[in-house]
Amino acid sequence: MIEPIGEGRYGVCYLAMTNDGNRVVIKRFKPRMFKKNKGKNAYEAVILSQIRHDAVPELLGIVNDNGLYGYVLELKQGKTVEVMLFKEKHMFTETEIFHIGSQLINVLKYLHGRGIVHRDIRIPNVLIDAGEVSLIDFGLARWADNEQYCFDQDFSYLGDFLLYLHYSSFKKKEGKGKRWYEELNLSETQIDFYKRLLRLKTPYASIEEVEKDFIRAFSDVKNKYI
Repeated sequence: MIEPIGEGRYGVCYLAMTNDGNRVVIKRFKPRMFKKNKGKNAYEAVILSQIRHDAVPELLGIVNDNGLYGYVLELKQGKTVEVMLFKEKHMFTETEIFHIGSQLINVLKYLHGRGIVHRDIRIPNVLIDAGEVSLIDFGLARWADNEQYCFDQDFSYLGDFLLYLHYSSFKKKEGKGKRWYEELNLSETQIDFYKRLLRLKTPYASIEEVEKDFIRAFSDVKNKYI
């Protein structure tokens, strides 16, 4: 282990080096949380073992030695959106939002096609490296069952995440605060899209529906981007 690079409720991630000089990530569970969640800890490893996608870290191994339990994961390059927003004060353009959203939707198409719900698409869990997106931290991921774990949970997270990006360039004016769809510079199509993601209007039934409306909501940006 070289140094800690992130910490969450359930564990700490370390940058580490293998014997042959490759850099990897070791996600070490906190002992108390590991015991508390006994029976749920294996979900992440089992799910990751069945995923092969360029935007998702590959599971390289499992560590269970002298009270240390964790996973060895592929190191994905880039900065978290959280760092970009709050440390670097990066202001995302509509073109960037379209590019990032497109990639996340493609990842969700892959996951949902395999019956997996991520359930934690948040700014600390999305990495960006030269415009390329990676989705990390599958600790809350589960197999969809259409009851407790439903695909539309990812849609709500996606909506919240993309609105964070819009707010990065928002300049608050004096006066009483307004709702997001009143103060952000969004088109009516975009507002309708986000309201459906957030279940404020008829929710989406599939990621394919989400993709279709996302492209329509960002049609002007898409044409410029292409």
